[in-house]
Amino acid sequence: MDMEAKFKDKLTLSWRIGLMQWETDEAFDRLLALLGAQRAVVDEVALFDSITHHMYIPLDDYERQMALAAQRLERLRHAGIPSVGINVLCTIGHLDEARSTMPPLPFQPMVGHDGGVSTGCACPNTPEMRAYIRAKYELVARARPDFVWVDDDIRMQHHGVDWGCFCPTCLALFAQRAGQRFTREALVAAFDDPEQGRVRELWVEQNIASIESLMAEVRSALHATDPALATGLMTAGPGWTTYTGMAFDRWTTALGATKARPGGGFYTDATPLGMLGKALDCGRQRALLPAAVGDVQYELENYPYQRLKKSTTAVIDECSLALAYGMNGIAFNMLGMLPQFEDSLPWVERIPGARPLWERWVAHASGLLTEGLWPAWHPRLMARRAVRHGESWLGPAPRHTINLPTVLGEIGLPLAADAPGCGVVLGGRVAEALSDEELTTMLSGGVMMDSTALEVLSVRGLGHLTGVRLMERLDNGLRERFSDDPLNGRVAGALRDARIEFWGDATGMGDVLEPIAPDARILASVEDYFGRTRGPCMTAFENERGGRVVVMGYAPWIFLHSVGKRLQLQAAADWLTRGTMPVRVDEAVPLISVARVSADRQRGAVLLVNAGMDTISEATVHLRFSARTVRILGLGQDETTEDLRPEATGGCLTLQAIEPWGLRVVLAG
Repeated sequence: MDMEAKFKDKLTLSWRIGLMQWETDEAFDRLLALLGAQRAVVDEVALFDSITHHMYIPLDDYERQMALAAQRLERLRHAGIPSVGINVLCTIGHLDEARSTMPPLPFQPMVGHDGGVSTGCACPNTPEMRAYIRAKYELVARARPDFVWVDDDIRMQHHGVDWGCFCPTCLALFAQRAGQRFTREALVAAFDDPEQGRVRELWVEQNIASIESLMAEVRSALHATDPALATGLMTAGPGWTTYTGMAFDRWTTALGATKARPGGGFYTDATPLGMLGKALDCGRQRALLPAAVGDVQYELENYPYQRLKKSTTAVIDECSLALAYGMNGIAFNMLGMLPQFEDSLPWVERIPGARPLWERWVAHASGLLTEGLWPAWHPRLMARRAVRHGESWLGPAPRHTINLPTVLGEIGLPLAADAPGCGVVLGGRVAEALSDEELTTMLSGGVMMDSTALEVLSVRGLGHLTGVRLMERLDNGLRERFSDDPLNGRVAGALRDARIEFWGDATGMGDVLEPIAPDARILASVEDYFGRTRGPCMTAFENERGGRVVVMGYAPWIFLHSVGKRLQLQAAADWLTRGTMPVRVDEAVPLISVARVSADRQRGAVLLVNAGMDTISEATVHLRFSARTVRILGLGQDETTEDLRPEATGGCLTLQAIEPWGLRVVLAG
């Protein structure tokens, strides 16, 4: 798909306003004063319709709420806000909140796989629930908003119960779909049967269809009152789970959505690198959106809105990373639920200083795909994954997480949200969800994988394209020694000790590989603590299809932050992508990079974030672009122009004095 046609090149800064900020005249007047003082960064305002995540509000109460919302929207328009709307917090319900004070659901609640029953979340498939939702959204439309957000409870998991919905209505629907009846207990048992893959796939398809038909109901209700009313869908990321199928194309089409808000969680400075994982996961969601959805906003969510939980620097960095991964707007959820602004004002006051840089990025990067290593995944991962004897399909699945390769981004390797990137990363058993054709295509290019993925490929008859097989699986008393292969360069002979027993299950972290092709290169071997070699643990191989494959068998996803391992992985990534990795930084510094690059490499945009507590005095940055001149931007700094030092694969520049958690933007073309 042509991203140029898909995404607008103008930044939108939107503000999500809690109910207590607009419910009373006094609170609303304070809100108007705040928005007026920050008018330069207020393009859009959305009013939350509820204070609780309990989905049921009696319609008489809701009608009064929407009548008041209509008045508030008019005052916002008169205050000069260009676009105002309503954010419906709950359609299905988020969790069992305020169950002692909210009225009980008057229709079928969500039922879990274990028989648990939610008190605040509803099954989306009963006629009674649909009638209520239709009436609720008709009231929303009568408030005359410019747009309506449907919030991120649009999923079938973690709604007061872990996995839903197994109520009589849903079991009856599944009987029609599967052609046989199941009790709840029998269905859960079938999920855990290795031979019942079709049942698992049909169940995920039912989850998708349940959301799809619910979104069609919402659209019909809204457009019955206002056919031109814009709609937006808020989604949850696949890095969490793919239980609901991630069918964003079907759901946004059913809703008639032109807006989207990919989501995830990052709430505190306690784990600042979490902002990278969230931004990448939002990028994955963005990549699934159809062409009709052009307004894509990142939610800056500072829940529970307490000042000391998150710094203003983190707020700017995470928004910048989200824009780097393809969003073209920010939805600020930072003003909190309480009618005061003392906690949030420092965050709000940082936004005007960042807007010029963000606008520059969005305008320049429009139409450019993210580039780098693509951590492979599939929207139907949970539907298609294998289940082994003794495993629970709905239980923990650490081998099926798509987040394992995110650590590569922490050490500076640019990760792509758009497939296929310039190389693919296969982690764990994610490859089970991919077809033989998809895997063969990947293996005809550049692939970095762990030994668990190798095991999956070998079972599928594709192991020969990796040049190695899994010979022995060890789990204790091991370290890694780099070979003298040229890819290891100056760190040949270096040791890495990840102490694999310390971190729980060490399966797949001490795997010995056996070359099955004479030209498979050994990049590292595993040895015990007394220097006795047990065999190869990292290899590189160019196969018969011209693909270049790197296999890692020793602690592939933990403790990659040493100077030696970082250099080795940089060299391996450059080799398997044939020198097309868009960014490489020489120095061993915690500089996260996100790159957007045109197909002809004439135009590019790179975000660099210093994810460390020390100032980076100097960073030598290699850019694989055809352009010879770049513009460099920083927050609160004048834009500068610099000529790249020519190289065979592009050009090079040196950046200096990047402050802790500071950022730089490099624009080419």
